[in-house]
Amino acid sequence: MDVRGGGLYGEECEDTMLMVAFFIIHWMNRRNAAAMAVVEAVSVMPFLSQNVSAAVALLAGGTLHGFALGALAAEKVGRRLDLRRRMWVVECSGGVWKDLQQVGAEHDKVFTRFCRLPRPLFLEVMDRISPHIQRSPTNFRLSIPASQKFACAMIRWATTGYYRQSSHGLGMGLASALRSNVEVADAIIAEYGHLLRFRTGQRLEDVLHGFERKGFPGCVGAIDCTHLYIEKPKGVQSECFYHHIGGVSVVAQFVCDHECQIVSVYVSCPGSVHDSRALRMSPLFENATAGKGVLGEGGAILHDGRHIGWYLIGDQGYPLLSWLMTPFGRFAKTAADRAFDESHSAARSCIERTFGLLKAVWRNFIRRHICNLATIMKEFMAVCILHNLVIERNVQIDPALMGDSSNSEGGDGGDSNLRRRRRRRRFHRHLADLNIEAVPFADPTYGGDLAKHAMESSVEHVRHHVAVHGAPPPCPWR
Repeated sequence: MDVRGGGLYGEECEDTMLMVAFFIIHWMNRRNAAAMAVVEAVSVMPFLSQNVSAAVALLAGGTLHGFALGALAAEKVGRRLDLRRRMWVVECSGGVWKDLQQVGAEHDKVFTRFCRLPRPLFLEVMDRISPHIQRSPTNFRLSIPASQKFACAMIRWATTGYYRQSSHGLGMGLASALRSNVEVADAIIAEYGHLLRFRTGQRLEDVLHGFERKGFPGCVGAIDCTHLYIEKPKGVQSECFYHHIGGVSVVAQFVCDHECQIVSVYVSCPGSVHDSRALRMSPLFENATAGKGVLGEGGAILHDGRHIGWYLIGDQGYPLLSWLMTPFGRFAKTAADRAFDESHSAARSCIERTFGLLKAVWRNFIRRHICNLATIMKEFMAVCILHNLVIERNVQIDPALMGDSSNSEGGDGGDSNLRRRRRRRRFHRHLADLNIEAVPFADPTYGGDLAKHAMESSVEHVRHHVAVHGAPPPCPWR
């Protein structure tokens, strides 16, 4: 049986019945009009016999009955047409949107709790992106204001709620909220995309000086990877998206400076890809290997007069390159090696703080998403840009304002409101399967004399720095 054919037949029958009902209602209206004309003509006669009066009364009663039946039929047809409308919108109260428009000190706290940005910065960003997201009114409905679209995207990214919840609270439809998030992300990337680049000029000098104070002259950033959890993808080999603790995710590669500002983002690899493989697949590796970009421009002079090029610092999941310094880890043999690892850990702590700040403020990215990689990449890059804006403007967000529920909902606001983490089954792997990629001997950028020379020079400089300024506390982010 063809279900779609049966559905079409049912709709055709319903259309026929509606047309018949229209004709009957039209005929009843014409009959009622003729009867009213007869009653009106008879009522002006000077005298009426008893039989004529009874006939007029019956005619008037039948006319009133016809009016009642016509009204009921018209009401029923109207209700049926309302249910069959192809374009319709459920009217929402938009209580959250009305609350966000209130002005005052207490209302500003509510605004920051929902949108994460203070009102002046929110309005500044909204003015920049409004030409990209504002639409013209149509003959069917008015366009959604740009500020309402921006607020919808911010609330979605700042909380762990769902599209249906955030859109209903802002008086928007579900489809409008879905489109608004993508439009806002595209607009933020178009207007503020320059914030996700390596610093130049005086800003670069500040970054170099910040890492030099920690014993790493010539360092322009710290690199690491984190995971964005997604639903199990369909139509592809989902096993590729399982990472080593059993979750389904995609890998996001970050590079940040000493102030936790993100200067490079790459989101494309499945969760099973380890850090070194994600690095090789990123444009950062291609540019650095070819000598392009900031990593191929300049260098620094160490305390003993030796020259070292600009480089990044990363953990043991990355290979030792001429432009990427990694710690010794379990291969440390001397006191100088261990001092280098401690200083390296202290300098690299900025990338761990970046992950913590980013996911503490924009909590939507600690939950699972539907596997739409294009949308996830856009939204995550937009959130990274907003993260840089908050740090650049020196905005201090109170952790008490980042709760998803208000204090009036009960509870003490303590550990009961924290996100519960499920215990995941870990997969035990051999040492060769850990987050360390095998060295491809055909690639001279992995290891080599240049990387070893840079490592030896950096170890000697860190040893001198520790002797002069003292050793930093180990693992300061733990």
